[in-house]
Order: sequence, then structure tokens, then C-alpha cells
Amino acid sequence: MRSVFLTRSFLTFAPWFLYRHPTKLGQLLEHWRAYRARFIELSRLSGQPVDRIETFLNEVEAEEPLFRELGGFWNLFPVYRDRLSTPHAIVSYILVRLMQPDVVVETGVEHGLSSRIILLAMERNRRGTLHSIDLPNAVVEDEASGFVQRNIMPPGKETGWMVPPDLRSRWHLLLGDAQELLPRLLQTLGTIDIFLHDSLHSYEHMLFEFRTAWPHLRDGGVLCSDDTDSGILFLDGKPGPSAFTDFVAEVNCPGVIFNNRRVGAIRKPDRQ
Repeated sequence: MRSVFLTRSFLTFAPWFLYRHPTKLGQLLEHWRAYRARFIELSRLSGQPVDRIETFLNEVEAEEPLFRELGGFWNLFPVYRDRLSTPHAIVSYILVRLMQPDVVVETGVEHGLSSRIILLAMERNRRGTLHSIDLPNAVVEDEASGFVQRNIMPPGKETGWMVPPDLRSRWHLLLGDAQELLPRLLQTLGTIDIFLHDSLHSYEHMLFEFRTAWPHLRDGGVLCSDDTDSGILFLDGKPGPSAFTDFVAEVNCPGVIFNNRRVGAIRKPDRQ
């Protein structure tokens, strides 16, 4: 594995960590091993060599004006203060750049930051269409679990407001309930390359979306989920398995977890 970018990125984190934890060199080395492992995980997910992942991560950090514009938010990347966090938008950007997809479907848009990042990657690829599903600006309650998710925009803003006009030509936004819209959309599209869940994070809804999208995912395609730690099934009042881990077992494919166990992804096996 080439390590120039890895080493340079990690060196931004190491002084901060050692300043706060001067006696925990062993823990810092564990962080380093975990950080390097993420490149290998992204390689396994995308089916692309590690050096290409390094190239696109360097593109994110050093070359893309949007990330500099967003400033503090992107300071989470690559390794600053959140246990070497990899925000799901970064994972999405890298996967889109690596896999060169024609069709991506996402649920959950809210402000539209992730949609904007995906569309930016598609624009750089010069190919691809993003189909997004989200409820209009509203508060949503899952009747089965009582889980409440608030999706409220700033005053005067609507769902997806962060996506600029120059990126919208590749974007199809559908407003409504994913329970109704997702099956219909997937039936129309037939086969998709990447599916991204970031809508209602209840156990029942997450499992519904995973099960609905998986048959339409092409061989070698990737299913991603944000907030995998939220879709928990409670048994006798105690937290049980998550929708993501249950689905990983259901389809018998190894899952990858990023960002302190919050972002999960599964690569659909290539047909033998």
C-alpha cells in the first residue's frame, strides 16, 4: 500500500492525540492500524485497488473547493476528533468515484449535503444519475416502534436546499413515503449500482429498505446505511440486534462498519 497520503493525514491527528493522551502511544498505534484498515475495507467494497482510494481521498482533502467551503464540518476528515471518523458522505463520494455507477438510489435527503456530495462525484465521473427519496419538510413517527425522527429545515428552506442548480441535472428527487415510493422506483429502474439508506432509522423501516433494495442491486453493487447503531430491535425492553447486522446475516455477506460503528456497507457478491 502506498502510504504518503496515509502518513501525512495521520500526522495531523497524532500530535493532537499525544498532547491529550501522552502515555497512550499504544492506543495511537491501534488508531493507525484501524485507519489503514479502512482503506482496505473501501477496496473490498468497491473492488478497486487501494492506491486508487488514496488518490480520491487526496482529491477530497486537497483539491475539492466544496470541502474547503464547508470548513469545520469536513475537519472530521480524515482523523481529527471523532475516533478516526469517516462521515458517510465521504464514503459515498469515494464509492461513487471508484465504482463509476450509472444509477444510485438514496433515501433520506434532509438538507441535501450527502446528495450534493454524490452528485459532485458523478459530475467528476461525467456519468450517473441519483434518485433520492425523502418526506417533505416534516416530523415523522414510526407507529410500530414509536420512534420519532425530526426532519425540519431552516426557515425558508426545503428538502435538498443544499444541492446547487449546476448539479441538479443528474438528480431526481421524489417527495413522499419510502414505503410507497421505493418499491415503485426500483421496479421502474430495474437494476441499480449503489443503494444508500439515511431515512427513518427504526429497525422495521431500515430492514424494509434493505430487503427492498437488495434484489435490485447489481452483482458487485454496494448497499450502504448511515446510523446503523440506531436501528435496534428491543426485546423485553432491552436492546437487541440492529437491522444492519440482522440483514448482513440474512444475505450471508460480510458487512463493513465505519465511523465508530455508525456507517455500514455490504458488497453484493459477483455471480460465479
